[in-house]
Amino acid sequence: MTAQVQANVQHGQDTKLMKVRGMSMSYGSGAAENKIIEDLNLDVNTGEFISIVGPSGVGKTTLLRCLSGLLRPKAGTIEVGGTMITGPHPDLAVVFQDYSRSLMPWMTTRDNVAFPLQGRGVNKVDRMRVADENLAAVGLAGQGDKYPWEMSGGMQQRVAIARALAYNAKVLLMDEPFASVDAQTRFDLEDLVIKLKQDLGVTILLVTHDIDEALYLADKVVVIAEKPATVVDEIVTGFGDVRDQVDTKADPRFAEARARILHRLRKD
Repeated sequence: MTAQVQANVQHGQDTKLMKVRGMSMSYGSGAAENKIIEDLNLDVNTGEFISIVGPSGVGKTTLLRCLSGLLRPKAGTIEVGGTMITGPHPDLAVVFQDYSRSLMPWMTTRDNVAFPLQGRGVNKVDRMRVADENLAAVGLAGQGDKYPWEMSGGMQQRVAIARALAYNAKVLLMDEPFASVDAQTRFDLEDLVIKLKQDLGVTILLVTHDIDEALYLADKVVVIAEKPATVVDEIVTGFGDVRDQVDTKADPRFAEARARILHRLRKD
């Protein structure tokens, strides 16, 4: 729990930034209806990092698309900052798994990061300034004139993260954002996201099938399973703000939580 959240609790304020109540999603109807998610409930506090973990094919990406407003659930409500989400919303920014398709190859990295701000009516000088600031925040200072195809996969995903940060949304949604990079780059990007949360106080909700990644990054891990999918467990990690790829993963609590999640998923 962040210092700001603790202060809000002490003053009796509602710290829940995102509330999901009774969310269900299915495709088709009648006998052909395919239920993906049913009666899912979720709370995300301001400044919190939530990982949602579940087996492949359980509906994690569908869930994230519903949370982002890209898909309309069949039932239930999604609320961010007191506003019902019924479509894409400026309080929500998404980092997709496929960074190569999310970046426009004919634009420089600076222009890619600045592009969403154009729709908000931000003037060009300020767009470029914000883009450079956020490229620096993800370790790409001075790289604004390069094109995505001139960069490694890890650098491209940093650009995608910078673009989401530049949007200045209340919640950053991440859909298995490190699944397409090598192991060492993945570790570096995980540590980058932890640093961004600490430095910027951003609220993050990450969807992944990687249990170690979910535990290492999050303040709380939400496990979804069963068919149709719903929340079957929640684990507060308790590792604090400082994480280390070796020491944190060697913590006995890490192994205990991993075993608990594996046990629950194998019931599915």
